[in-house]
Amino acid sequence: MAQDHSCDHHGVPFRSLSDHLAAVLAVGKPTTTRTVATEESAGLVLAADARANLPVPPFSNSAMDGFLVRAADLPAGDGPWELPVSGDIPAGQAPVDVAPGTAVRIMTGAPTPVNTEGLMVVPVEDTNVPAGAVALPDKVVVTTAHHDRTHIRHRGENCQVGDVIAHAGTVIDAGVIASLLSTGVTSVEAYDRPTVAVISAGDELVVSVDSVDQLRPGTIPDSNRPMLAELLREQGVAKVRSVVVDDDAATFRKQLDALSRECDLVVTSGGVSAGAFDVVKEALTNPAASGATDMWFGPVQIQPGKPQGLGRVNGTPVICLPGNPVSSFVCFYLFVMPLVRVLSGIPPQAAAQQARLMLPSHDHIKAPKGRDLFIPCAIDWTEGDVHPVIPGGMGSHFVASLVGISAIIHLPLDHGKTQPGDLVPVILLKV
Repeated sequence: MAQDHSCDHHGVPFRSLSDHLAAVLAVGKPTTTRTVATEESAGLVLAADARANLPVPPFSNSAMDGFLVRAADLPAGDGPWELPVSGDIPAGQAPVDVAPGTAVRIMTGAPTPVNTEGLMVVPVEDTNVPAGAVALPDKVVVTTAHHDRTHIRHRGENCQVGDVIAHAGTVIDAGVIASLLSTGVTSVEAYDRPTVAVISAGDELVVSVDSVDQLRPGTIPDSNRPMLAELLREQGVAKVRSVVVDDDAATFRKQLDALSRECDLVVTSGGVSAGAFDVVKEALTNPAASGATDMWFGPVQIQPGKPQGLGRVNGTPVICLPGNPVSSFVCFYLFVMPLVRVLSGIPPQAAAQQARLMLPSHDHIKAPKGRDLFIPCAIDWTEGDVHPVIPGGMGSHFVASLVGISAIIHLPLDHGKTQPGDLVPVILLKV
């Protein structure tokens, strides 16, 4: 009998990459919101539109160092024109009126009179006065006048009071903070950063091992838990709780019950396949798993990372990753990171940055039949062309090959074999 490639060997239907991602995003919603001082809001996500309380500029001002004059005093035709200097307006001082037939020295950013009709700024370079710190002259000779450019920045020409400066869902960075404070927005409504728990499951895991002598037969160092915790910190979560549990379902359920009540998301690593000791799947599909709802375990059409789990415990999203380190690394970016972004208030359509890069002349990749293939890679920037470099091999257990990884090659379902020099899709992890 021919094998049914739409199911795994236990008869569980495969999920496509897009279907599983949609299911992941559906279990999350943004955390609570709070009012935050704008200066302390970096990295948070706006929960509501931020509207200007001040116009920008807040007053009409000079775009140049020079002399404020009435355009009518510089009639069309060739100069020069000599005008008496009646005042001085440094930045930060009140404006000075310009009497007909006179000039007022003005600095960049200094205010002009409220009514700017008929006024213009003559740049200091178009006068006989040297640039820089010089005493206020009695007279100024204007050598050139450009009547088509007033060099005046008008009040509110960038934005008006009530204009939306940043929309809900905007990640607050340095530029956003500058824009908000410039428009008088001193506090914002923002989503709280989520708190996330990481559970590594397996009798084989040992913490803090630095020699072979410390490994009992059949044991390995626990690398997934600290790796996932650091990846979560890089996403700006508020706090990471991390624990290791053995292959005892009751112990796992107790830890999960406590962490799901304290955190906004729980990420587990290992124990999601169909083995006799896969504690995560056993604990969450057992009727004794109180609080577990909508749990799903099954295969996803990706390599690495085929076995996946998803659901809620005590209402908290739980996402269950496979235990192979490279699988966990890849699946973090495919599923955990998008869910963390949703919990943080970032709209799900804000996808990871992608590019198409050329494979080096010595590399070729054969995609598996019926799966999307993901390969962690480094980006070589040294030879003019930008190349993905696959260090050390492609096995899902090759954790020592994760050094320097800055991207993931993605060959879509049934892509076939690539050749050296082919352009391949790449997810950029660090730009």
